[in-house]
Amino acid sequence: MTGMMFQPESPVPDLTNLWLPERPESAPDPGTLHLWSVDLDRSDLRHYLSRDELTRASRFTLETPKKRFIAGRSALRSILGHYLATPPLSVQLKYGEHGKPELADHPADIHFNLAHSGHLAILAISCGSPVGVDVERIRSRKYMPDIAKRMFSAEDFTMLESLSGSAQTRLFCHLWTGLEARHKCLGTGLFTPTLASEDAMPCWENFIPEAGFCGAISMQKEIPKTENWTSFKFQ
Repeated sequence: MTGMMFQPESPVPDLTNLWLPERPESAPDPGTLHLWSVDLDRSDLRHYLSRDELTRASRFTLETPKKRFIAGRSALRSILGHYLATPPLSVQLKYGEHGKPELADHPADIHFNLAHSGHLAILAISCGSPVGVDVERIRSRKYMPDIAKRMFSAEDFTMLESLSGSAQTRLFCHLWTGLEARHKCLGTGLFTPTLASEDAMPCWENFIPEAGFCGAISMQKEIPKTENWTSFKFQ
């Protein structure tokens, strides 16, 4: 998909039963995509956090968000370390203007993006193209029509208004994750004025990571066909 217009006739890939338990032998080839599912409520995750990440973790006032942040960053470092054949704590990260983490110097031209909602985190890995990912629990939101009118295209808003109940909620979540993923791909904030034009936005595609959630992937280059996606379960 390109621009803001949602294509309802396009089937949404369902990855619920496709997460592989093994790790890949190498980083994804150009034209392919790796997706990782991480359970942030696992209690047996080893902790691989830098000093900066430990400081960020200490700022959480609630225990569950703190544990999930630690689990997500530990899984991220473990997975990136696997691709780079380096210890997790040796993975060097830097941050963009809006806080998007990326590999310093982009070794092996690897790009990644991490998203989480509740217990679920999704990590996207690509080679040769910046990538953005978002995931959300499918649920009704307060002021959903107001948010949609402000953030979505006129065509998408009209489509959303034509629906009701669970169908409207599901479409809103698909559109919202698509918007988030595209801005994360570019490393910009949702309200970046220079990206008001649809033509300035990268392509995107929705997917279902597990029951009750929706996700979206975005890349500055053409998104690989879904048969060239490989999905892994972080163990």
